[in-house]
Amino acid sequence: MSTVNPTITDIGGGDGSVRKFVWTLAGTDDGAPMRFSEWSDRSVQFVGTWGGGTVVWEGSNDGGATWATLTDPQTTAISKTANALEQVIEVTELARPRASVAVTSVVVSVVVRRQNNLRT
Repeated sequence: MSTVNPTITDIGGGDGSVRKFVWTLAGTDDGAPMRFSEWSDRSVQFVGTWGGGTVVWEGSNDGGATWATLTDPQTTAISKTANALEQVIEVTELARPRASVAVTSVVVSVVVRRQNNLRT
């Protein structure tokens, strides 16, 4: 297992209000955590070659000491074994993807939007 850093892209016209974080997980990798609490709208997409694996979307409110699987609007845990796109309900200090069962190669993309633009 290794920790994978995301690529981060500003996709909101350069004002920092909309960003995309992308991790590519293989085996039982986890994604380096992102700050999650400042974003009012959050969606996570999973696409790849699963090879029988599972990827979960997790959050932490204690600086990453403990993690819990976050949920979609139907309060279903975001734990995927196939391509999917979900809205994330909980607002947590940190969030990350984690391959809980080894995957071949899965790209996890999170698009986040803040209500008010950053001051530049």
